[in-house]
Amino acid sequence: MLEARQIGRAFPGGTVALDNISLTIAAGEIVSIVGGSGCGKSTLLRLLAGLDRPSWGSVWVDGKELTAPHPSIGVIFQEPRLMPWLTVRQNVGFGLAHLPAVERRARVDAALENVGLLDYGKRWPRELSGGQSQRVSIARALVMQPSVLLLDEPFSALDAFTRVELQEHLLELWSGSKPTLVIVTHDIEEAVALGSRLVVLKPKPGRVATIFDVPLERPRDRVSASFGEEKRRVLAALDHSLLEYRKIAAE
Repeated sequence: MLEARQIGRAFPGGTVALDNISLTIAAGEIVSIVGGSGCGKSTLLRLLAGLDRPSWGSVWVDGKELTAPHPSIGVIFQEPRLMPWLTVRQNVGFGLAHLPAVERRARVDAALENVGLLDYGKRWPRELSGGQSQRVSIARALVMQPSVLLLDEPFSALDAFTRVELQEHLLELWSGSKPTLVIVTHDIEEAVALGSRLVVLKPKPGRVATIFDVPLERPRDRVSASFGEEKRRVLAALDHSLLEYRKIAAE
């Protein structure tokens, strides 16, 4: 279980990016986090990953307070961030240097096969398309067998077709070991397609506006009336949070 307890983040100069965020995310759950620009989505993800420390409050994973990056938490960023001087196989296996060679090779092979790139192990990052690079990034995160996987707008730089393809592929991978997924996105369709629960943030400082379940069975039909209704519900929540912020800012 991943838990944020009234966390906030302030930066030098007094800017408060997040204030009083409390979330409890169950094991195996998929949570989508959406919000307008400046609501602190990526800042929140960094706090949940242990890449940054909250200015107040605390983050807990499996009953222990998180004070630094944790081996059970994987992170996938918007850019693949592959090391160009390493092959695909070396990128995926980078965090497994402590394992015996046979086990390391088996884990890397399994991760690459899971993302459909088993035959790409000897290629260099520069030889990959954007979608292939992000698949390698997913494999690199999953090879560590995390119980929690945090994704910061992982498909936003891709074309629409590749984005949908990788969203569906991520769900296929999740259906196996069912790690907890927390996905930050500005794409409402992506949030509804992936999330079993959805968190809407309101801006400046970032706070939770509303949290609601997405009661759609999987696989989800993106052109169905029920899917469209869920998208409208998210849009309404976002509009309300922005109207509230503008009203406060005008006072």
